[in-house]
Amino acid sequence: MSQSYQSGMPAPPSQSGGIPDLMKIGSIPINTAQEVETKILEPVVKTNKHARFVFDNSGLLHSHSKVEIGLKRPPVDCMFPPHIGAYSLIQRVALKVGNQTLSELDDFADYYAYRSMFVANENQKEREVMTTGRMMSHQLCYKGRTTRTGGDESDNVAEGIGLDNGMEYSEVGALLDGTADLPLKPEQELLFENSLMTSGPLYQLSLSELVPFLRHNQLPLYLFKEQVSLEITFTDTGSANYPSGRVVVKDGVASTGSFEIDTDTLRLISDHIFYPQELMVQYANANKVLNFTYADYRLSKYSRTSDDFKSQQIRNIGGAGRIVSKIIWGVSADSENNTSLLNKYSAIAPARDYATGGADDVARKNGESVFNIKYNDTFEYPIDLDLPARMFHNITQSEGLVPFITREEYAKEGVSLTTRTLLGHNQASGLAGHFFWCANKLGKGERINSRGIELYFKLDELSGTGTDVFVQRVYLEVMRTATLTNGYMECYYA
Repeated sequence: MSQSYQSGMPAPPSQSGGIPDLMKIGSIPINTAQEVETKILEPVVKTNKHARFVFDNSGLLHSHSKVEIGLKRPPVDCMFPPHIGAYSLIQRVALKVGNQTLSELDDFADYYAYRSMFVANENQKEREVMTTGRMMSHQLCYKGRTTRTGGDESDNVAEGIGLDNGMEYSEVGALLDGTADLPLKPEQELLFENSLMTSGPLYQLSLSELVPFLRHNQLPLYLFKEQVSLEITFTDTGSANYPSGRVVVKDGVASTGSFEIDTDTLRLISDHIFYPQELMVQYANANKVLNFTYADYRLSKYSRTSDDFKSQQIRNIGGAGRIVSKIIWGVSADSENNTSLLNKYSAIAPARDYATGGADDVARKNGESVFNIKYNDTFEYPIDLDLPARMFHNITQSEGLVPFITREEYAKEGVSLTTRTLLGHNQASGLAGHFFWCANKLGKGERINSRGIELYFKLDELSGTGTDVFVQRVYLEVMRTATLTNGYMECYYA
């Protein structure tokens, strides 16, 4: 399928001969005919563990091309984790050009739990719930009527903040009497009871989200003489003895079983942009060498018990010899799986104790979190950070956006979440303190010395027993450079 229209291709002008730069995302200074051709690509390799797509080397690859994916009929009623949706199916993504890896990201679903915090409520409710399965929009859950004929719901008394996917907080026939559970149903629940269903709904995952390189660059596929491919490794399917990392099962049902991707419907919808032939040839002749500078992410993982985290830990998280612009880290509970509202894709805040003694008892508290960063023989902060509000501020400064989550969801402070359920899971216990990500932008622009970056941290009173295992994931945003010379790509660290 193709279409032609007059449009300004998003790109700033090139400094070479006045030819527009077709690669960058921005605005073009002239109007020209632009044709978009959509190609449906089947994977050249497809299993329930891995898929590989090969692009056609034609035109310019649009960064918002989509991977279409869905599950077969599940063994039990389930849904995708509400904060990352169908991205929970992705374990690792790699974009390759010939034998060069342009961009890759491991533990992708965990990383995307961080990225998804910055999607606005209106986008979550009106678009993402249908296209990707994410549904982290919030609303006030107002108290209901006391009798069947008792009038409308209260418009000024709410029992808490809950998720909002456009569905009503009640089952068919249930009374809004303030005592009922008033559950919220997923917009796209995967139903085992529906024996006529052979596969679930399909979702579209954007290439610009899967591959960080494509957020700010478009690949000039027509200039490549090598094969360009996208490789995706999927999360665990699950088995009779091992919970799946793909879904959240209905509360109270068995957590085990195999949740299979419908490989028959797996495909890549790639959009290729074309300009008049003379413009594209002129651009190719004027740019025999193209340089791309972009951010890529490197993962470092570390497992310790909750008792270990109570004392200060010092970790070397790498980055030696690299230009690191940002670090992102969080701690997830190894015990959480598909019986939890967010599956295992969360960042756990220290536990709280609001029940001890009376209202003024000093023993009531939130657990303490402390961290600092040391690189190039200098601490980032003269005094270790221990204030969650400052950590939240650091995220905002690092991303230039405010996360769309509540204070209780972030640091487990206060009591504001509703206890109403989603697929049987209590929202208050399933969301509180599960978004405690920390991020820090390294603004000096320095190359890290041979010692690397050291992360100093302590997390007191993590939920669970002292022997429960927690996993800390650290993502380093490192700067890389790719050079396209006469159709051949070379990649290296900046």
